Amino acid sequence: MKQNRVVRLHEQDNVAVAVDGLDSGAEWNNIRVPKRVPRGHKLAIAAIGAGEPVRKFGQIIGFTTAAVAPGEWVHEHNLAMREFERDYHYAEDAKAEAMVPSAERATFQGYRRANGKAGTRNYIGILTSVNCSASAARFMAEEINRSGVLADYPGIDGVIALVHGLGCGMDINGEGYEVLKRTQWGYASNPNIGGVVMVGLGCEGFQIGRWKEIYGIQESDTFRSLTIQETGGTRKTVAAGVAMIREMLPVINAARRETIPASELMLALQCGGSDGYSGITANPALGAAADLLVRHGGTAILSETP
Repeated sequence: MKQNRVVRLHEQDNVAVAVDGLDSGAEWNNIRVPKRVPRGHKLAIAAIGAGEPVRKFGQIIGFTTAAVAPGEWVHEHNLAMREFERDYHYAEDAKAEAMVPSAERATFQGYRRANGKAGTRNYIGILTSVNCSASAARFMAEEINRSGVLADYPGIDGVIALVHGLGCGMDINGEGYEVLKRTQWGYASNPNIGGVVMVGLGCEGFQIGRWKEIYGIQESDTFRSLTIQETGGTRKTVAAGVAMIREMLPVINAARRETIPASELMLALQCGGSDGYSGITANPALGAAADLLVRHGGTAILSETP
């Protein structure tokens, strides 16, 4: 007989998660399902009166809009948000982690960059100063990756276009400009980026020359820049950018991996889209990975706090 897989996440919960879809008449823990419950969705495991809180992970996630019997599907049709008093207990369960002794900490084979940072990859990044040059950047990356030339440079992980939708009519004294400026510098100086080609339109508020001056960036074997207007149009810009990248390939490919302490790793976590399983699979797994890295002296950043 098929075993219906259902997970109750906390002892205070009055709903559980159907790991597999439950058909009408299915049973779990002496609870009969009256109507189908889709996989990954919630079912009541106790009677919940109208207007009463629904608990998952031991937390109130909403309130019923009608009485719910054990085994019933709990979803948008009978669950709503409502204001209620919260008593926040920040980090009350926090405890000191037992750090791994320095001599026993893990290492990885990474790339030590000139600025002292260590990366795990060796990419050539094509940055854009403005949305108007995004297509040109993508065309450059596509041309290189499609050509097959990277097969001759096994030390390079790829050529990637890192584009955005800003940069044009911006107040150069505003916060938006400051954020874009810092973000572009963050990409350019990221240790996973061995070389950079920066491409712009030419008349945008975000001027490549001004940005280079602020951060002390010089044209070199690993940093090149150009604009569509100065180069003579998109087609010529793509060709010029591809030529720049081809010139970079031997230099970037020459980088060699070396043994680096795991304490220099920085793990960035960002939600890529949630479903009914995220909170019981991917999220705890990544949390465990972050804890492991921190115990070895590394750093983990959670960017999307909600």
